[in-house]
This record gives sequence, C-alpha cells and structure tokens, in this order.
Amino acid sequence: MQTTAENAIVGKLPGTTITLPDGTLLPLTKPLVRRSSGQYTRQRRLAVLNRWIRKGILQVVGSPWLPGFWILSTERANHALGALTQMRVRVKLLLTVTEESMDESSHWVSFKADPLMIVPVRWDSFESYAQELKKKYRARLNKAVKSNSTLEVRILQSATTEFKTAAQLLAITLTDKVVAMPENLEWLLEMYQDCFGASFKMFGFFHENELVGFISTVDDGKLLRAMHFGSKRSAPQEFYSFTMFHMIRLGIEGGFNKVSLGRTATEIKSTYGAVPEENYFSFYSKNWFFKRLLRLAQKRYQPKHYVLRSPFK
Repeated sequence: MQTTAENAIVGKLPGTTITLPDGTLLPLTKPLVRRSSGQYTRQRRLAVLNRWIRKGILQVVGSPWLPGFWILSTERANHALGALTQMRVRVKLLLTVTEESMDESSHWVSFKADPLMIVPVRWDSFESYAQELKKKYRARLNKAVKSNSTLEVRILQSATTEFKTAAQLLAITLTDKVVAMPENLEWLLEMYQDCFGASFKMFGFFHENELVGFISTVDDGKLLRAMHFGSKRSAPQEFYSFTMFHMIRLGIEGGFNKVSLGRTATEIKSTYGAVPEENYFSFYSKNWFFKRLLRLAQKRYQPKHYVLRSPFK
C-alpha cells in the first residue's frame, strides 16, 4: 500500500510513471551519480554496480534518493515488471527494494540490505519514553542531552548559507555509506523541499550561532521519517544520539505511530528502542552477462553483522 508521501510525490520525480493493475502509480528513475571517495563499494564488492549506474544501464522502481520509500511486496515487484513490458520500456537492469527475497528462477537476484530501524510509538510523552528505558540506556540519554544542552534548534530554509552548509555536511556523511550519490547535494535537498513542501523539515543545531549539524524529516501520515544527517567535528559529544532522541521526541509529541530512523548504525539505533524491518535490493535482468555478474556478486556479498539491544525494562 502506498504511503501518504509516496502518493503525493510520485508524479513529481524525474523519470517515467508506472501504473500497476490496481491503479497504483510507481516512479521509474535513473540515478544521477558521482564517484564516491569512500570505502563502501570496495567493502561490498559492488564497484561494478557503480559503473552500470554511471552508464545509465540501471533503472530503479522508486528512487535511490528516497531510501525507505516504495518497498514492494514480491507480487507488486512482478506487477511493476509486467507494466514495464506492456509499456514497451526496454529494461537491461532493473532494481527495486522488496520486503522479501525474490524468486531467483524468475530472473531476479536479491541482496539483503541493512534493515530499516523503526521505533513503534507507544508513549504519550518523551518523559514516559525515558522512564521506560533501563538504567544503563537512560543514563546514555541523559548524557546526550547534557552534552548538547547548549545547542539551539532552528528550521533551515533553502537558499540560505546554512542550507548550503548542510549540503556540504551531508556529502561528508554519505561518502562511506552509499554506492553512489548525486553530484549536487544541495539540489537533492531542494528536491525534497519542492516535492514534500511543508512535510519536509530540516532541523539545524547551532552552537553560538554556528551550524554544527542537522537532521531532516518527512511527515508521512502516521510515520515520521528521518532522511538526512550531517555534523561538523566541532559538534558536541553524543551529537548523533542527541539527534536520534530529537527524532523520537518529535514522533511522540507529533502523535505519530512510528518513527523511522533509517538504515545504517543498526546496533546503535536498537539502543534507542528501534526494531528492524528487513528489506532487499532486488535486481532483475534477462541479460546473461548481468545475470552472471549478479550471481557472482551475490556469492561474495556479506551483509553487515549486528547485535540487537533491548533497552527497555
């Protein structure tokens, strides 16, 4: 089922729109990328994917710049493929994010992705949330709050110096966390602003009038999504945890049912009370060359190992 935000922006993204048999609309996009200077592609043995993206071979159901959006059931993934066939869209290599691994006998190859970390909201106040934490984890919360108590929170606006600084901080953050990223990250943030409007917010954290970090959010019905994060080295200790607790506070006080803290840092996010939602990067191709390379990559690919914590009493 489409979320509120997905329904609102599907026609605003650059690319083609796919119509499923039930009338659901999905975007089909081609990512714009620049080479990452980080170690991610070498660690994941996915450097070949980066090259395919740069050559425009890869098409994506959904958008690579909207992580967590358009996670499809296996049935819907196949329906999207069927719709592309009816549209006579030539597909060399297709990527969609799926809830489960796809059937490999049908030309799909799936890679287990880092889980999306979700906090189910069951508290009526942030104080109630804090009280439910075990002593060890409540002490960590208090430490993060104390270390960052001098920060002032402001909403960042586009076309400002702070907005440009946030884009630069995002570039530093993403370098070691993505296969490839767009050339202009200020454009990426502006795209969010244009597509989501008032539902997209960038919270800037200032120390003595200097932006030291930010986190952005998208209000998606009863789901609050964390989207982008960046920080300077001058940010206080425990700043990352402070922003995650800020997200949880926004979720509780905003009346949301769930708060998505995104991918990455799985174990750390579990200490805040987040639980994993599994998902897969599923590739489709009938081309023997791509299929062979994907099978080879699949044999070598090792998902990150993590230990989930139980922070509540």
